Amino acid sequence: YDDEYELEEFRLSVSDYVQRLTKTNFSAAWEELGPSSELEETFALTSMNSLEKASKSIIAILGLQPCERSDKIPEGKNAHTLLLAGIYRGGVEVLVRVKLALVDGVTMQLTVRAENEDVPELITSSIE
Repeated sequence: YDDEYELEEFRLSVSDYVQRLTKTNFSAAWEELGPSSELEETFALTSMNSLEKASKSIIAILGLQPCERSDKIPEGKNAHTLLLAGIYRGGVEVLVRVKLALVDGVTMQLTVRAENEDVPELITSSIE
């Protein structure tokens, strides 16, 4: 067939490859994965003016499940830790600890642990 079809442009992100996973004891799961495949990066989210906005944005970008109600940020806080969990493509468990601080925008320290040493870099690189 010589038919041609124009495709609309689309973009795949990390969240398209992640399934949310609920962890009732994040600390135990974090220690179980251990630091052998851990990656930590710090980002300045200058366009964000609140911890709530930053938290919602990170959850949407990464597509991971907030654990231990860490997505609920009490009013008036200037710092918060967000705990996220999921399964990356191929059944690789991923845990993310996001430390947020509100100082002239939001500063974010992102720490990723996974069962596979390549996955933390993929997750971290999804933050633009």
